[in-house]
Amino acid sequence: MQRAPQFITGEFTPHYCFLPDEEYSRALDSIVKACSDVLICSSDSSKVFLGRRKVEPQPDWWYIGGRAKPGERPEDAAARNVRRELGLDLPPSRFEVVGNYSFVWQFREQPPQGNGTADLSTIHRIALDDEEAASAAFDTAEYHETRWWGTDAVLAGEFHPALKRAIRDVRAADAFRKLRAAVGAEGCDGNDAAVATAARAVVEEADARNGAAARLGFGPDDPVAVSFVGGKYVYRKVS
Repeated sequence: MQRAPQFITGEFTPHYCFLPDEEYSRALDSIVKACSDVLICSSDSSKVFLGRRKVEPQPDWWYIGGRAKPGERPEDAAARNVRRELGLDLPPSRFEVVGNYSFVWQFREQPPQGNGTADLSTIHRIALDDEEAASAAFDTAEYHETRWWGTDAVLAGEFHPALKRAIRDVRAADAFRKLRAAVGAEGCDGNDAAVATAARAVVEEADARNGAAARLGFGPDDPVAVSFVGGKYVYRKVS
C-alpha cells in the first residue's frame, strides 16, 4: 500500500502569498511544484471520472487536482483541490494514495509558455457515489467537458500514460487489499488456497503494469516520454 507520510521538523508556520505573474513565471523556471491529483473512481473502480482540460500543461483528459500548499498533507491538498474544482466537501481520510509520479511538461499556461514546468504529484484515488458524482460542478473556464470512462476504455484508448498508470496502480492496490483480507488479522487459519490465489493476483497486476511499459519500448525505470500530436499520444525514447 502506498503512503505519503509527512515529517514536521521544528515549529513550522506556513506563510501563503499570491505571486504576481512575472514572479510566478520565474519560480516555475526554478522549482519543481508539489501537486496532489485525484483519480475519481466509481464505487467498484470500474469507471473513472475525468475532465477534458482547456489549459496547459495538459489540455486533454486529466485528473482533478492541482498544487499543494506549504505544510499541507497530500490528502489535505487533494481534498482542497476537489472542493475547489468540483464543489464537493469530502474528508481527507477518504483520499487513498496510489502512487507518486514525476511530471515534466513542455508547455505551461504562464508566459513564456514554451519554458514548460515540472511537478512531483501524489496521486490519490477516491470513490464517489452516484449522488456525489451528480452534484459535482466543474469549472467551465478550465474544462471543456467531463464524463465517466470505463477503465478498460482508458487503458485501450488515446489517454495520457499517467492516467493509465494510475488505473493499474489502483488495480494493484485492490489486489493487495484482497491479499491482506485473505491472510486475515490473526493469520491464515488454513485458508492457504485463498491466500495463494490473492498473491497470484498481486503478481499478475504488477506484471500487467510493467508489461504495459515494456510494450511501448520502455524499461521499468525509464522515463515515459510522450507528445500529444493531432489528438494522439506519440511515444519516444529519451537518450
